[in-house]
Parts: sequence; structure tokens; C-alpha cells
Amino acid sequence: MPPPPALDETGRRPARPDLSRPVLVQAAIIVVAFVVGGLVAGLAAATLWTPPTGMVLDGKWYRGLISIDPPTIGQNIDQGVFAATGWFSVCAIVLGLLVGIAAAVWLIRSELVTLAAVTVGGAIGGGLMLLVTSLLSPEDPQGLAKGAANGTVIQDSFQLASPWLVLLVPGSAMLALMVIFLMWAPREGADHADGTER
Repeated sequence: MPPPPALDETGRRPARPDLSRPVLVQAAIIVVAFVVGGLVAGLAAATLWTPPTGMVLDGKWYRGLISIDPPTIGQNIDQGVFAATGWFSVCAIVLGLLVGIAAAVWLIRSELVTLAAVTVGGAIGGGLMLLVTSLLSPEDPQGLAKGAANGTVIQDSFQLASPWLVLLVPGSAMLALMVIFLMWAPREGADHADGTER
């Protein structure tokens, strides 16, 4: 009795992920892409964001304070947080989509390894984005306000509505992976079917 055909000869993918050297190299490329992209995206978010200002009054900093005599608060005092959240989200989603699409199109040796690399690398990239924006952000205005004269204008620091926004990077990358994998899976199945019929 002849031996059963190998799984790859029948068109089915092996149950275990391929951990050969080329696959691991591709996984490393994905992680490195997220690391570099996270640094660049963090720099872009910090550059595109315009820090709002406030004034010092009696040793405390007040966001949106535009006059101390009489004390007057401007409108939309939370626009700095909204703008920081918006720019961070845009840069994070763009980073995730670009790396996710590139990984799905050109680094397709093993779907499971690619998915794992995108998940880990995306989380690292999002964390690096948050780190870069924090390093490039102005200092804490409350700390600078101590000992400052009344009426001193100080810029606000980079603040996000939620630190969980870092998950936008791996989330958007995984979305790109799933869309491309689902779009290409039927075509691959059709090709295998045509080959078996012949």
C-alpha cells in the first residue's frame, strides 16, 4: 500500500506553524518594521499636535486660562486632549494598516507566525509611539507652575483620552491581515481544485 500523500501535496496547510529559518526571518522583519514605524509614527503624532496653553494663577496652572484679571477661561479647554488623541489614533491606524498589508502581501510563508509577529510587533510599536510622544511632550505644567509668576503662559503636556489607544496599532494591522487572508483564501482553494481535477 502506498504511503498517504503529504499534507502540502493535497493543498491543505499543515496544522503546526512553519518555524523554518525563512519564516522566522520574516517574523523578525515584521517586528522591526513595527519598531521603526512606531518611532516614526510617534514623532509624526507629536509634530502634528499643537500643544494648548494655560496660565499660572497663585502657583497653579489652569488649562485654557487666557486672562487673570479677571480670571477668564477660554472655550474648548479640552481641545488639546482631543487633538492629541486624534493625531495619535490616525498615526497608529496608518502604521498598523501599512505594516499589516505589507506583511500579508509579501511575508506570507506562514499565516500563524505572521499573525503572532503582527500581534507582538504591533503592541511594541504602539508602546513606542506612546513613549516617543511622552518624551517629546512639554513638561508637566503643574510642576512648572510652582514658583512661577501669575500670568505666566505654559504649554500643556501630550495627553491621550485613554492609554489603551496603543492597541490601535496591532488592531488595525490584524484587521488588514484578516481582510487580505479572507480575500485570497478562496482563490488559493480554487487553484488547488483546478489542479486536482486535471
